[in-house]
Parts: sequence; structure tokens; C-alpha cells
Amino acid sequence: MSALNMKQEQHAKSQITKLYEMLREIFDSGFYGSLEVKFEAGKVTIIRKTESIKL
Repeated sequence: MSALNMKQEQHAKSQITKLYEMLREIFDSGFYGSLEVKFEAGKVTIIRKTESIKL
């Protein structure tokens, strides 16, 4: 595997790890709202987290 492919693979794993951590935090905190994840060319470009508050 070339160095470029390994670097791209590490970057993709980094994105997946960050996304997983964000999801884990949402599940553990009792989050009420929505999470929108946008991709471009197979990479995460935008994550929009909208929290609602129940009274």
C-alpha cells in the first residue's frame, strides 16, 4: 500500500472515530434533537446538530 493511500485511510478512520465519539456522547447524554451528516466524495464535510428542549 502506498504512503498516500495509508494517509487517506488514516484520515478516513479519524473521521469515523470522531463521528463515533459524537454519536456515543449523544446516546449517553439523553440527547433530544437531530443530527445531520453530509458527505462529499465519501468524506464527512458537515455535521449539523440541532438540540430540542422538552419542557
